[in-house]
Amino acid sequence: MEWWFHAPMAFCCLWVFALGLGVGSFLNVLIARLPYEKSVIWPSSRCFVCFQKIGLLDNLPIIGYLRLRGRCRQCGAAFSSKYLWVELGTGFAFLALYFVEIVLQAKDGPEANGMLFLPWHNTPGLRFPYVGNSALPPWQTWVFFAFHAVLLAALIAASMIDLKHRQIPAQITYLATFVGLVASTAFPWPWPNDLTSLGALPTDGRSWILPEVEGKIPEGLSVWPFWGPIPSWAAAGSWKLGLLNGLIGAAVGMAIGRGIKLVFELGMGKEALGLGDADLLMMAGSFLGWQAIALALPVGAMLTLCVVLPMMAYKLARGRKVETQLPFGPGIAAGIVTCWFGWPWLGRLVQGVFFDLYVLGFVILLMGGGMLIAGLLLRRGKSA
Repeated sequence: MEWWFHAPMAFCCLWVFALGLGVGSFLNVLIARLPYEKSVIWPSSRCFVCFQKIGLLDNLPIIGYLRLRGRCRQCGAAFSSKYLWVELGTGFAFLALYFVEIVLQAKDGPEANGMLFLPWHNTPGLRFPYVGNSALPPWQTWVFFAFHAVLLAALIAASMIDLKHRQIPAQITYLATFVGLVASTAFPWPWPNDLTSLGALPTDGRSWILPEVEGKIPEGLSVWPFWGPIPSWAAAGSWKLGLLNGLIGAAVGMAIGRGIKLVFELGMGKEALGLGDADLLMMAGSFLGWQAIALALPVGAMLTLCVVLPMMAYKLARGRKVETQLPFGPGIAAGIVTCWFGWPWLGRLVQGVFFDLYVLGFVILLMGGGMLIAGLLLRRGKSA
């Protein structure tokens, strides 16, 4: 296969990276202004020291920062390097999203052409035509990418604000939740697959927890439908199923966050989880559905501990003060992304639980009771 056959896809990847840089520049505005309840539209970008307007060329992502060497052209005040890293990070995040969800899923793409890339999703679905020769990307490719890119951008902005200000602005989570509900309704599961992809699923009302169903549920814009077998009044591909997926995903995300907050506060007697964290789960649930979000919080907690515990040990070894109250938003965001991209494997592990009402109810009661007991023990340990 000639190298030029892959040029159109390479151009698409380059365009996505440039788009990510531009979005990252806008995220910097959100990160800088929303915590102070300032408008993100007016005034235009200015230096925070001399308040002079930053020119158009000086405001270009990456290029503007390097041209100015990280300083204001008027007064010479230093700009934080986080502006540069947010732009670069968002650009690479968008590129990774496009590569994993579009390039690796392409029909007759890198896998078929003998390259070292294999499809990320080993379940049915998410297979797009490969962009080769002079072919243009199908519109489904860009819609699929665009809505997931909105979720990814919102997670980046919320995490950065929570890291610095210990808050997650509702302007981000509520607006993104609305976008997620619109996307779920307009492009219901199993979109972008057609209904023929459901051929491996039982049509006689049998439960989806059976071994013969394992690994046969196609993934769409929402990873799974809200229940299987799908009820006849909300058929696959209908707007009713899409709206229910988004609403139930958002409701479960909010219920998990607020439920854990309530249980821990009953046990510990003090605030344990912020409402912004619950809103973050609500936002992601409107895009991905409730199943992936149900795992996001415990997965995020484990990832947070893997980062925080070594940092605490290092500070204690150096005799430094250790913070006991840490922002959990970045950890939740990491858990959401992990469950989102890891669903081809995680989904198989939890399929027998998430489609069995009795087992699911038992697991909820068990986890809720365990968290309440843990909170009571922590309160008793502090008072002893």
